[in-house]
Amino acid sequence: MSPSPPLTIAVRLRLPAPAPNRRSGAWRGGGGQTPPPPRHPFGGQQKSAKKLARLTANAYLTETKRCGRTHPRRAVIAEDACRMRASAWDPGPPMRLLIIEDDHDAADYLTKAFREVGHVADRAFDGEEGLALALDTPYDVLIVDRMLPKLDGLNLIGQLRAKGVSTPALILSALGQVDDRVKGLRAGSDDYLSKPYAFSELLARVEVLARRRGGRGEDTVYRVGDLELDRLSHRVSRAEAEIVLQPREFRLLEYLMKHAGQVVTRTMLLENVWDYHFDPQTNVIDVHISRLRSKIDKGFARPLLHTVRGAGYMIRDGAR
Repeated sequence: MSPSPPLTIAVRLRLPAPAPNRRSGAWRGGGGQTPPPPRHPFGGQQKSAKKLARLTANAYLTETKRCGRTHPRRAVIAEDACRMRASAWDPGPPMRLLIIEDDHDAADYLTKAFREVGHVADRAFDGEEGLALALDTPYDVLIVDRMLPKLDGLNLIGQLRAKGVSTPALILSALGQVDDRVKGLRAGSDDYLSKPYAFSELLARVEVLARRRGGRGEDTVYRVGDLELDRLSHRVSRAEAEIVLQPREFRLLEYLMKHAGQVVTRTMLLENVWDYHFDPQTNVIDVHISRLRSKIDKGFARPLLHTVRGAGYMIRDGAR
């Protein structure tokens, strides 16, 4: 019996692709290999305009250089927001805003940013939902993305104008050419801001639109339920019974009532009631809140001053 022939096994080795020369940037590959396409400076391959806008918004909310050390308990909205705090910037009377943006991350970032500076912000993720909210709710300003599903931003604003809704509208869009801006303004929008943008500029533009519309003048008397504060006479009363407050207590109550129905953070109180632009690491807020609560709520069946755990304080009519 003749021996069987030897078994031959062929092995094909797959070598890793050559890496680029990090110092010179030159491609070290040989043998006719094609270098990979250049990478986008933000990482990965070329990103869409919406992805870039989301990265920009994320940078504004997570930038903690200097601000993070100054306000360790508060999310910061870029370095320009820290400059606004340092200059004793006052956001003025609160606005009610509608953000119509199909990118959920970008919408979340804008909502947090506007709420952080004391405004009320609602969200809609497509044009039809945004149109329904804008028709049913009186907003101060609409912030509308141009490229929306179901109903694009230009048609949305056009339908609002056709129905007689004059709420100021600002378009946010990655389309920033002159023709794009002109088309957006002629469609009925009041302002047009190209992406990426600085939040401080967006906030300033929104405030200007609200001022032009009017109806946001400073009230001289604030009322929450049966609690009344007269800013001119410095008189405070509840159920027609006068309440005597110390100057700091009056200022604290005035600020809370000015932002009635909204969460007021400790940082907002430190900056606008105590004129501190740093955290003194004391319980001064807790002490004054306790004293104020004992004066305006004690003896009444319905409390008005509420603590929002992990966020701050709110004054509103009715139990939370």
